[in-house]
Amino acid sequence: MRDPARPAFKIQWAGRQVSEELTPFILRLSYTDHEEGQSDSMDITLEDVDGRFRSGWYPTHGDRLRLQLGYQDGEQLDGGEFEIDEVELSGPPDIVVIRALAAGVTRPQRTPQGRGYDDTTLAAIAQSIAGRQKLALIGRIEPIRIIRATQIHETDLAFLRRLAGEYGYAFSVKGGRLVFCKLEDLHRGKPVLELRRGDISRYGCRDKIKGVVRQASVSYHDPRTRQCVSHSARQRNGTASGDAIKLNSRVESAQQARVKAEAAMTRQRLEATSVSLTLYGNPKLVAGVNFSLLDMGALSGIYHIVSSRHEMDRGGGYRTEVEARRLARKTGKGDK
Repeated sequence: MRDPARPAFKIQWAGRQVSEELTPFILRLSYTDHEEGQSDSMDITLEDVDGRFRSGWYPTHGDRLRLQLGYQDGEQLDGGEFEIDEVELSGPPDIVVIRALAAGVTRPQRTPQGRGYDDTTLAAIAQSIAGRQKLALIGRIEPIRIIRATQIHETDLAFLRRLAGEYGYAFSVKGGRLVFCKLEDLHRGKPVLELRRGDISRYGCRDKIKGVVRQASVSYHDPRTRQCVSHSARQRNGTASGDAIKLNSRVESAQQARVKAEAAMTRQRLEATSVSLTLYGNPKLVAGVNFSLLDMGALSGIYHIVSSRHEMDRGGGYRTEVEARRLARKTGKGDK
């Protein structure tokens, strides 16, 4: 009988299942995902004892890979589809590393451009960029009116990431999809599991007060009243210093001022407490989900994962590393 807790993976290459063929050569397999800011990636490190990966099995740039990893007869993490972006060879001993990025992150997306968007919305800009990059836009975006937005020598995705961030959104490219999420919606998500001190093999934490602001304000000039109007958002929970920030951001309406101030505070709330954790492999721990951290005293609370890394090695080991930010303190039984 097979052990359901045994780590396992599946790799498709150009639509063909190649897990069994590659297994004898794999030294290490890793998958990294990010909530925003960077592309998801996977690395396959291979032992090339007979030179086959330098010749007949040499990887072709642009080849499509699909990855699943987790536990045999147990929970699996679907990493999605990737394109081979880089091949690195070294020796002795002869090693080949295949690096792949989430499919859809093509070289044209990495080309800086200049473009203006007039009398539009954030949703329309996102749809325009998704269409230009041949991606399907997924997710609900509030109808935020934008009179003028300028893309100045930025890639499409860098420009969209900057603009989305100003309004409290994050997105990632997964397969042929541009997936948009409102950060506050992600932060309100139910924790996917509880972690205790005994579950963690290594941890690091940064807990700060200074520089964590209690209020963000945005001002704009109302063309109808010819007055300067300010909108503020305040820290609702957690610990903050007495600092306040005034955003130096172009604002065209009361709606924009409100949304931008609230978006700034949403991000500020994540700055107070951050942790990095290493633990036995867990497919549930991916970027964008929340978990409860217990038995950690002052560090206990509900955390939001901003990036995760899942790694398997030839010896059958499987570990997960996460970078997370605290959403709320959690007190009560088990938190001492």
